Amino acid sequence: MNLENTPQQREPRFFYGWVIVATAFMVNVAAAPMNAVVVAFFIGPISEDLDVSRSAVAWALTFRIAVAGITGPFMGPLIDRHGARWLGTIAGVYTGATMVALYFVDSIWSLYFIFALSGLMGFGAPGGSLLIAVPVAKWFVVRRGRAMAIAIAGAPLGTVFGIFMAQALIQSVGWRGAWVVFGIGLWAVMVPLFALFMRRTPEDLGLNPDGARPEPIAESSSDGAGAFAPPVEVDWPLRKVLRAPVMWMLVVAFGINQFVGSGTLVHRVGSFEADGLSDRLVGIGIAVEPLTFVVMALVFGMIIERAVPRFIGALGLGLMVVSVLPMLFFVDGQNYFIFIHSVLWGMGAGAGMNFMNVVWPSYFGRKHLGSIRGFILPITIVAGGLGPPMYGYIIDGWGGYTVAWTVTVVSMIAAGTLYLFAKPPKLNEPEEDVTSRGEAEQPNPPA
Repeated sequence: MNLENTPQQREPRFFYGWVIVATAFMVNVAAAPMNAVVVAFFIGPISEDLDVSRSAVAWALTFRIAVAGITGPFMGPLIDRHGARWLGTIAGVYTGATMVALYFVDSIWSLYFIFALSGLMGFGAPGGSLLIAVPVAKWFVVRRGRAMAIAIAGAPLGTVFGIFMAQALIQSVGWRGAWVVFGIGLWAVMVPLFALFMRRTPEDLGLNPDGARPEPIAESSSDGAGAFAPPVEVDWPLRKVLRAPVMWMLVVAFGINQFVGSGTLVHRVGSFEADGLSDRLVGIGIAVEPLTFVVMALVFGMIIERAVPRFIGALGLGLMVVSVLPMLFFVDGQNYFIFIHSVLWGMGAGAGMNFMNVVWPSYFGRKHLGSIRGFILPITIVAGGLGPPMYGYIIDGWGGYTVAWTVTVVSMIAAGTLYLFAKPPKLNEPEEDVTSRGEAEQPNPPA
């Protein structure tokens, strides 16, 4: 039988998974003002307006992240079961409303309350929203690295726009008006995209992951039709994942990374300002980082499909360690140090974000991905949420920026070491616990 002409083997001219990727990309652009890099430019104006310290304002991020962690275990299984379409639509309406509500803040407590409410749908939390990360991962296996890289590239591009828009809007309409603009922008992008284009899995539309045709495993069967094999993949249920030591190694490493990463991102603007750099130079210098991230996320997205993921994660943290050295050893007049930092941090973040998004489905499969990431999210989020205020205390009274950046370097080295030892779990669970089997440590086959 000639398998080349069988209907099952015809590849679609266009795979709908790329619509999912485009939707995720655009939502990441619109939601970028909620991340710590952009919020950092609001900390000064808010602290002056409310007459409170920068450390006090930084706690607002902690409350947002904490609430995102609480809802994660509930949202993850819902995404597995029902998909992100209507959850994302509701999240867009709700999250945009909380951003607009910041216009009415009149005390530090109302700021905390609204920031906490804004975390309910997971946006602005370390590692990105489950509503973005899980759907994309479910649509791809072989091309997962590049798909996730394109989707997450929207966040740094949105951050670049967010930085300059935040600076311009704060100067023209104030920090309150800036949040109103950002909220309206989120409504305009996220709500229609989720409602019209988001879908749960390729199987729901009668497709295969990556849009690839099934591979033949036999010339023919008893009825004369060819037999086909699905992509090699393992699906671990949450109860088995929780008993895998590598899962807890990854959680500890991610927690360390989120703690020092969020603290560094929020307070590095103040560090450069204290070194005498102008606001304009700081804005341009910091904007280089997300631009670098975009390029390197795409590069590492292609590389991680063929490389051992944990090596990419460790490399990313190594680059971020080196990026902090210019902040530790800044010399007056050497303004280019901010660009060295931004480029290296962006490269490391591009590698690290790919690892963070690829390692879970690569090690444990797609089927229960929402439940797995939803369970893990609160643990890493608590660590990430404590970063900004704890770094604020270190900077204000426990040794200044030098001690803070030293903590960053030492902690990231420790996390990178854990990445290196985080080998994939052995597939020795009972047969009924998996849908198919594969060796997650091996590079993906060429696309």
